[in-house]
Parts: sequence; structure tokens; C-alpha cells
Amino acid sequence: MQPLGALGRGPVPMSQRTSEGVARILRTEIFAGQLKPGEPLPERLLAEQLGVSRTPVREALFTLQSEGLVELTPNRGATVRTITSHDIVQIYSLRGVLESYAAGEAAQSRTRQDLDALEDAHAKLERISASGTAAEQALADLHFHTLISEAAGSRLLQTIMNQVLAFTVSYRSNYAYPSDRAAAAITEHRAILDALRASDAARAEQLMREHVASSSRFALEHFSDEEHAVVN
Repeated sequence: MQPLGALGRGPVPMSQRTSEGVARILRTEIFAGQLKPGEPLPERLLAEQLGVSRTPVREALFTLQSEGLVELTPNRGATVRTITSHDIVQIYSLRGVLESYAAGEAAQSRTRQDLDALEDAHAKLERISASGTAAEQALADLHFHTLISEAAGSRLLQTIMNQVLAFTVSYRSNYAYPSDRAAAAITEHRAILDALRASDAARAEQLMREHVASSSRFALEHFSDEEHAVVN
């Protein structure tokens, strides 16, 4: 594995030399597409590149395994998890259930600060929807959806959603939305935000379910195209 991104800039600051800090760095590299599916993550080399002992690296890899981002295999070690079409179907099904519930809850409990933060997040999505990289689009989309789960007011829901969304963005970072899908997603996000602003829980829940379903269809189409390209 060659040094990439944060891994190629030498030892990390002392404050990040914990399992949480190492997990954060590796997660960012995976989200940015700099650590590719199937890429090995050898403990010794990671520890050397980050300037830490192997213990926080090992603990970070276990954390990322629990998030579905890393696969740990006996006698092989850790690799960035390769996502399958079955994974995509499952994760978007979970998102449909969890995020529609979160949107309904958020419509009833959101604060003025929540709405302001969502407006800022939506404005950023609009700015980068046409010209942003795949990773920039994915992270901006992640931020918008995370804010909704936070506005729902449940720490447990937020924790579960963070894991589900992390898995999604690791795949979504590999492809940019074309202009038509980007425009549709912006329209869908705006409608959800308007429902939250109106405290319309039923509509927010319905719109989020439809948005996740349309995102799922596009993700599966992209995955199918990608598999076809590999076969040919």
C-alpha cells in the first residue's frame, strides 16, 4: 500500500494518536476513495505511516469493521470492504426505514438552529452538485442526512444512522452524480427540508422514503454498469 492522503503526510498529531483518531483518518481516506475496495490495510505499515503503535491501529480496524467499512479475515488481515449489489439493496432498505422515521421525528422536534444548519448544508449541496468531485458530493450529502438524524433528537437513532450512512458514503464516493440525477436529488432534498420547516411529519417521512428509494435505484444502476464494464 502506497502512502495516500493523510497517510502520506507523516505522523499524526499527538491528539489523534488514539484508536478513534486512527479510525477517523482511515474512514476519511475510504470516504474520499483514496483507499479502494479490496485494498489491504496492514497494521505494521499503517502504524509506521501514522507514527503510532499497532494497538490503536488494530482497535481502529475493529471499529471500522463494525461500521461495515473494513473486512478482517484470518491469515489475511484487514482490507477495505468490497461492496456487493446485495449490500446495496440491504443498506438502502435499512435507510428507507430508518431515515423516513428520522425525518418524521425531526419534523416534530427540529429547532430553528437545526433548520438553519440544514439550509446551509442544502446550499452547499447546490454549489457542488454540478462541479464537485464524487467524494465532495458524497460527503455533502452525508452531512445533510446526518443533520436530519440529529434533529430527530434521539442519540440511539443517531448512532445507528451514522453507521448506516457511513457504509453508504464509502460506496457513493466512487462515482459522481450526472447533472440530471444531481438536480433531482437537490429537488428532493428541498422538498424534505420544506416539510421539516412546516412540521409536517407525515410528508417528511413519505418524501424521505421516496428519496432513498430513488437513490437506491441509481446506486444499483451504477453498480450494474460497473459490473458490466468489468466483465467486458
